[in-house]
Amino acid sequence: MCFFHAHPEKLAILGRQGGQRNRRWKHDESVFPQRQLKSIGEVSELLEETINRVRQGPFDLRAANAIGFLSGILLKALDQRLEDRLAHLEAIISAKRGADTEAFDFQSAKDNEQSPTSR
Repeated sequence: MCFFHAHPEKLAILGRQGGQRNRRWKHDESVFPQRQLKSIGEVSELLEETINRVRQGPFDLRAANAIGFLSGILLKALDQRLEDRLAHLEAIISAKRGADTEAFDFQSAKDNEQSPTSR
């Protein structure tokens, strides 16, 4: 018979001790100041800081994993916001032109040299 079958009460005690140890992570507010994460650059700085803290020494890997996961979601949201703003600007530019053409007419340099008056 193994130890845990011989002493079933010990199994619950050991499980409780492991669970309490996993919940001991406490953060100091001075170590983790509040940050505004409103731009892609600010999120990149947070990720850089988190990576450096993990590499330097004792840093809760679960917290680092959560920061990385949430940062990825936030970056997608910020990217969507940028796309929405760009679409809005394109709509304004095309409305000012009075045509339903694309906001930007890309022409090669050769086309511009051949007919400079066609603009």
